[in-house]
Amino acid sequence: MDLFEEDDIFPLTENLSNSFVDPSNLVSCVPGQMYPIGMENFRQKKKPVQKSKSIPLTNSVTMARHRWHMAAAKLKRLKDPWTEFDLNKYPTEIVIRHRYNAIKKEWITDECKVKIEDKQFANGAMRACFRLKKLSNFVHKESWEHAANYVAKSYMDKSIERERYFDDVRLQMDAKLWAEIFNRHNPPKKIDMFQMSILEFVNRDGSPLFHLEHFIEGEYIKYNSNSGFVEDTRSTPQAFSHFTFECSNHELMVVDVQGVGDLYTDPQIHTAKGDDYGDGNLGCKGFALFFSSHVCNRVCRSIGLTEFDLSPNELDKLHSKKAQTSLASFSAATICRGGEELVVGSPTSFCEILRRRVRNMSTCSDDLESEGYESSSSSPMSPHSAKPISFNRPSQSNPIAINGARMRTQSGCLDSAFSYDEAASYFNKIDARKHFKPKPSCVNGQQRLMKNFDHFEDDDDEEENLDTQNESILGQVHLEMAKYHEMGRFTEQTNSGYDFYDQESAFFHLKQAADLGLKEALVNMAKIYLQLPHDLLSNYSVTENELNNEIGFDYLTKSADLEDKNSLFVLAKAYESGVNLPKSKQIDWNLASVYYKKLLQMIEEESASEDDAGYSDTFAQCDPNYLILACLAEMNLKGGHKMPKNAAIAADLYTEAADKAIQYGKGRIANKYYMLAEEAAAAATSQDEQEP
Repeated sequence: MDLFEEDDIFPLTENLSNSFVDPSNLVSCVPGQMYPIGMENFRQKKKPVQKSKSIPLTNSVTMARHRWHMAAAKLKRLKDPWTEFDLNKYPTEIVIRHRYNAIKKEWITDECKVKIEDKQFANGAMRACFRLKKLSNFVHKESWEHAANYVAKSYMDKSIERERYFDDVRLQMDAKLWAEIFNRHNPPKKIDMFQMSILEFVNRDGSPLFHLEHFIEGEYIKYNSNSGFVEDTRSTPQAFSHFTFECSNHELMVVDVQGVGDLYTDPQIHTAKGDDYGDGNLGCKGFALFFSSHVCNRVCRSIGLTEFDLSPNELDKLHSKKAQTSLASFSAATICRGGEELVVGSPTSFCEILRRRVRNMSTCSDDLESEGYESSSSSPMSPHSAKPISFNRPSQSNPIAINGARMRTQSGCLDSAFSYDEAASYFNKIDARKHFKPKPSCVNGQQRLMKNFDHFEDDDDEEENLDTQNESILGQVHLEMAKYHEMGRFTEQTNSGYDFYDQESAFFHLKQAADLGLKEALVNMAKIYLQLPHDLLSNYSVTENELNNEIGFDYLTKSADLEDKNSLFVLAKAYESGVNLPKSKQIDWNLASVYYKKLLQMIEEESASEDDAGYSDTFAQCDPNYLILACLAEMNLKGGHKMPKNAAIAADLYTEAADKAIQYGKGRIANKYYMLAEEAAAAATSQDEQEP
């Protein structure tokens, strides 16, 4: 009778007439005692269910609050994991806390009381970590037993400027905005960025600064780096990086995604211009490195992202069993600008649209150090443990719908730099799924946008599609990938050294960049097809035939329309002399004259900003302006090929050519042109006299 209380069981004595139980055998009598035979003759009483005294969970808000209360109750029952380190023995210090409000784009400061270790417990490549306890600003008495655990991080290089600390916080809070925007597109799993602030120890010499992050115990994983490394066991982190590229209109990408579960910390942001967010911002080169090792997964497809165009060779490589070995060549370490492989080419312009984003208002998150720390003494969890305790990601609370968007419940996090009402007010004004409409990563989708750009009437749409007016950022990414291929960045090393680079993949990306209207790509594609010397993929060539000549001439025309000076010269020379002119075209001196005049205008504009006499090294592949003027004069003097004969115009052009030749110090040539000008003027006079 040990399993049940005496009142909880009773014998099956009622209505046993139709059962196989013999009531006479329910008990066995022994002299002096009586005991039951078999528990199968007994059943347990049903205890009445006690009705909950809590408020009925009638809506998602009440349910979310109920779950938070339950979570808080569990936390109160947990032991402090840092009890063994006895942080209470350290003195209490008053510090200034700096928090960044990403909605108002301003910093908020307040005072806090903390206790911090005097020795670091771990360090990474750049920062040292210290255990810290911070007393809540809302308590009425100092109770350090209930103070929250934090990790304070300080740069080991003391020469780093103080502004770097503030830039790091701004970067992480901007990345937190993108995490919330990502969540509002309803991915299968929600994500979050750790809250980060700065502590200034004003009572110490020099008022040193520390980054402050919540401590969390768990298994720390780096999912991708800023230089192409991808840990592909998870889909959500890679989809998040891809999402930020599309949803920012190709202006930025959040990479270096790392953390515990789906709570991320210490990200890096690449921007198209590449001049913000510290030295880890690799610009369009960083975009190219990410897409070189990213294959869209089910999460990418679930939120409507488009696949980045890769060559067949690249896709086979990524999908093959050798992919793991290949991707191992990408370092998981964060690369600083200038430390990556040198790639020639200027980054494209960057529209400052990030500041219109609103930061994530989800719960505060705890953090482990994000730089792959080697412990100087022990794990932050226990002074004797070598590994952090495994972490089971908590379930997400039900979101609240605001204007059709999904929104997390109010966390009540006291470290947030903005109020819940501020964020709710912002998201009530916009629909994040419409306001942050992704731009496709595929070339076909981008081309459709470029064709439809003239139909945009809204000013905001025009602002967010500036790269359709100038050079496409997506095209710049493909151009950088072609350059990386040529320099062997994606080439596997064999026993005999590095194999030749994948020329077909390099040419594939160069073509994609040209199809998106990138001037540098158009120029090189034209030279490749026209069998002319070219800078990019200098060893690559195509078969010389009429079809390729037509293709090359089309690329040449497009690059000339984008005011590439050398293309203008080659195109004008083709219409003048027939060199590189396909059979479908005819010599046309009128067109040649148009392109020559456009080139002369650009030379004059260029020379106006320089100290020379109208010539620059930029035009080293073009004839000097006096030779171009003489060529125009000769065409007008002779006439033909759709150009009427006009000796008067020829005389003026010869005179101008002679003046330019004198500026270059070409006295003999100048005299020759003056003589030709006089002859042309005489011919013009004779022509006028002959006319009735």
